[in-house]
Amino acid sequence: MTTATACQPTPSEAWFMGSCGALFSFAMGLSAVAIPLYALARGITAAEIGMLVAFSAAAQLAMRSVMGRLLRRVADKHFIVAAGALMAMSCALLVGSPAWWAFLLSQVAQGAARGVFWTGGQVHVVRTHDSSVTAIARMNLTSGVGQTLGPLAAGPLIAHGSALWALGVAALAALAAMIPAALLVRLDPPRPARRTKAGQHRPGAADVAPGVGLASWAGAVAGAWRSMMNSFVPVVLAEVGHAAPAIGAVTAAANLASIAGSSVVTWIRLARLAPVLVLSIALTGVGLAGFAGLAQWLGAAAVALFVSGIAAGLLQTAGPALASESVLVDERGEALAKAGTYRAAALLAAPLLVSGLVGLMATPMAVVVLGGLMAGPVVLARGRSSPTMEPKEGEP
Repeated sequence: MTTATACQPTPSEAWFMGSCGALFSFAMGLSAVAIPLYALARGITAAEIGMLVAFSAAAQLAMRSVMGRLLRRVADKHFIVAAGALMAMSCALLVGSPAWWAFLLSQVAQGAARGVFWTGGQVHVVRTHDSSVTAIARMNLTSGVGQTLGPLAAGPLIAHGSALWALGVAALAALAAMIPAALLVRLDPPRPARRTKAGQHRPGAADVAPGVGLASWAGAVAGAWRSMMNSFVPVVLAEVGHAAPAIGAVTAAANLASIAGSSVVTWIRLARLAPVLVLSIALTGVGLAGFAGLAQWLGAAAVALFVSGIAAGLLQTAGPALASESVLVDERGEALAKAGTYRAAALLAAPLLVSGLVGLMATPMAVVVLGGLMAGPVVLARGRSSPTMEPKEGEP
């Protein structure tokens, strides 16, 4: 493909990124159900599963923390290709061995893959679109399709085959994602000006823009929700006696809700993103707590998780979009990496917290406590002003 500093999306470019995101997310969604259930079948406890997911989050946090600098040296498309290889390796490790060390390395590889894919992919799409909101919404939409189909496929594959069959399919999907990723246009790493008109050094925008701060807060809550989807949501449903197909269906419904939440962000004006984020943070936490409290009643639990998923989808799209629009075009990589670091930190902290609480209370109650903590900051911040974005020229 050609090399450029920026470009407008072509139909082929949009198809390549969309198919890459769908395949990568399919592998991610499939493994998110298969790995916890496989771990339980191998005698690994719920608390140990939480620890494994925490290792995955630590790897993602480490990758996201350096992505801002790496994206100034390496073209973003190369990171997207590498993400597919890492995800395939994550699944292949467990197909090769059921040992605890294989679970550990698998989760580390998967965490690194997610950090590389989401940061590299978001930077790539915002550099090929005029609107960050539209760019990230489209990426989340196609990725959400994969995240929905993955859990749906997991149930039948596990019920009629085994978790290893599901992991093998996930590895093949991740390898397939590398093909369209390799065909993406190669954009030169951005090199923004770092001096003001007076010739003074300009501080990093990601450190001073209020929109980036709120986006980071939203990213942390969205990360906590996603960490539960990848670990304790299947565990909670399995512990109260629901079968693998039902667990896959509920997980898929929540991911479908996340797609819906991401899609409606394009209808929200930039100046309204901040209050929408605050409301979504509250609904994400309350919905997750409601799911865990109602886990024995599958229908009620699914509804609560669906509501939580809609709010989490809003956070997943509106947060990065706000961070991107808060800085100059060539500083978007740093802003997105900073906001993504908070998401990765929550992916690490949330399962660690729940794992610790499982030693003191039942798993569903531990998830209820986490949901309350996710919504709590909204209550504490009530009455305080939130960062807002000034309307762009031509926006009412």
